[in-house]
Amino acid sequence: MKKDNWKEHELEYLDCCPVCGLHGRTLRFSGIEDRMSGTRGQWDYYECQDCGVFYIDPRPTEKTIVRAYNDYFTHSVVEERERVGWIDQMALRMRNDYLNWKYGHNKEPTLNGGRRLMYLLPPWLRLEWDHYARHLPKPKLGNNRLLDVGCGNGQFLAAAQSAGWVCHGVDFDPKAVETARGRGIQVALGSLAGQQFTDDFFDAITLSHVIEHVHRPKDLLKECVRVLRPGGTLWVATPNVASFIRKWFQRNWLAYSPPHHLILFNPKSLRRLIEQLGLTVQFEHQGLHVQRNWRASQSLQQGRMGMQDVYLDAFTDRQTMLRYWLVELLAWIVLSIQGDVIIRATKS
Repeated sequence: MKKDNWKEHELEYLDCCPVCGLHGRTLRFSGIEDRMSGTRGQWDYYECQDCGVFYIDPRPTEKTIVRAYNDYFTHSVVEERERVGWIDQMALRMRNDYLNWKYGHNKEPTLNGGRRLMYLLPPWLRLEWDHYARHLPKPKLGNNRLLDVGCGNGQFLAAAQSAGWVCHGVDFDPKAVETARGRGIQVALGSLAGQQFTDDFFDAITLSHVIEHVHRPKDLLKECVRVLRPGGTLWVATPNVASFIRKWFQRNWLAYSPPHHLILFNPKSLRRLIEQLGLTVQFEHQGLHVQRNWRASQSLQQGRMGMQDVYLDAFTDRQTMLRYWLVELLAWIVLSIQGDVIIRATKS
């Protein structure tokens, strides 16, 4: 590991898996850099020989890692791109009608009957918008408290609030919290445990690309279970280290992003961790997703850097397009190799 501007007292050494505690491990990749947001340093990823997670060792401490987020992408408000072509406009109206009907969103413009047309299209298109809504049911009065842990700029909570959820967010990044509060969302700064919510307080809790940033993921999930009411939903999404894209691009996989991504899970390890806390687990589809991750990883492989640059290129050759669609189809059939691990769990 090349430390660059990280001092010795700002790092901690593990020598064992932070998920299962096993000491047996294999060095998978050495000298991985953050090529998306430019955080300095080169980091080593180890694979646990028991549960199979990848983790950084050494890594910044909980106190020092905050400065790795100074220029992180969650600070800015990202608006949906303007759709000008008639095909884009039709897709937008169909999607909005589907989200309003199934999840209670309040989006405009809509196409009357668009929800029915969605069921005539390839299923991964519809599943993409189920994932966008985080597979949450329509909220019911008196049963609609929602917590988003690691809410970032509050983009998801703003949509959920329009659907009738009473929204709360928590994030340790001051700039992201400021941005979310600017949307009118009730967001707390700090850890979930530090908020001291009462037992069984929330009806749904979501963690979208959060658990890979956490030093002690089991402690975080325990706290989520404590504040989740019986029958409530815990929804977790995180990059899948067992994905086909990771295996294809190896060290150029988009989701490494050290030192932000401390631990990278596979479906088996995350399921075991959640089931140990007494929840019933169900895996969910991510929908249409391979193209974006594939293009970004391919751009990193070609030497591009920066959040904007790696998403610019479209596929230009037939061989790459065919490969992409084959992987997309395979990931839809075999959930264990899709780009993210997505779990919807129920507290019994």
